[in-house]
Amino acid sequence: MATLPNPDDEHEIEASRMTLGEHLEELRSRLFKSVIALVIVFSVVYTWRFEVFTMIQGPHQNAMVMLNEARAEHYEGIIQERQAAGEEVDPGVWFSEGYPEVMVLNDEHRNDDRLVHFSADQGFLLRLRICFWVSMFISGPFLLLQMWGFIAAGLYRNEKSVVHSYLPASLILFLGGVLFGYFVMVPYALYFLGLDDLNLETLGVGSQTAGSYLEFLKALALAMGAVFQLPVIMLALTKLDLVDAKLWPTYRRHTVIGALVIAAVLTPPDPITQMLMAVPIVILYEAGVILTRIAARKAAAAEQGLA
Repeated sequence: MATLPNPDDEHEIEASRMTLGEHLEELRSRLFKSVIALVIVFSVVYTWRFEVFTMIQGPHQNAMVMLNEARAEHYEGIIQERQAAGEEVDPGVWFSEGYPEVMVLNDEHRNDDRLVHFSADQGFLLRLRICFWVSMFISGPFLLLQMWGFIAAGLYRNEKSVVHSYLPASLILFLGGVLFGYFVMVPYALYFLGLDDLNLETLGVGSQTAGSYLEFLKALALAMGAVFQLPVIMLALTKLDLVDAKLWPTYRRHTVIGALVIAAVLTPPDPITQMLMAVPIVILYEAGVILTRIAARKAAAAEQGLA
């Protein structure tokens, strides 16, 4: 049952009501603070632009290491099969000197972990883009605080309490989702996509451009950050009495299907990567079901205590 607005809240909102000019001045002030904060963070990040670019390449480099190991095992299997059949095989076609003690692929068959630039200014522009997105990520909490300060005056006290209660958890979950995308989703997505090229002489994944990789990384990391918000959204809807806690368990099957559809839309077309997104969605939904059930029990106990 929805909670009716408290008359004290109505008076509080009425007392804080501003004219259109005051609203615009408030908006201008908060936008100015946000821009200044973003410029300061960007200046610091740009100072470390080469280190930041190296960090951003981390998932790509990890994927290429795994692909080169898989490619080496693939070619070693070919060599062993041909030797078992009595054929003469030159390992130097695939491996550098030192085979089989040293399993190092030659340059022709090794995925390069360096990203490709096709123009003289692409590297510079790419580093600018990377520094901007990293600055947005770092200054995100302050930007959200400014946005919240602008819209909070129009909310009731119970609505503010919900936001105050769950905003920190939301930020932590978003960070967790982005990190999951960075450390797990992106490297394994590149790895499983590259496995299709193991029996080819051309190396598709390893020769991708830096710009396409950045878009790939950004899309998957932000998608996982959004997916990790699911328990907080479910709990907030329950606390605001917009969705009954008893309804969430009835949509488990729908959630599984929805998770597969979302993963198919947001991830590359390989089943392993899609499962890496779909499974966390289902797990997070179950976590949300448990949290909403606990919240409903606490609310019922509080009402009985007041009665």
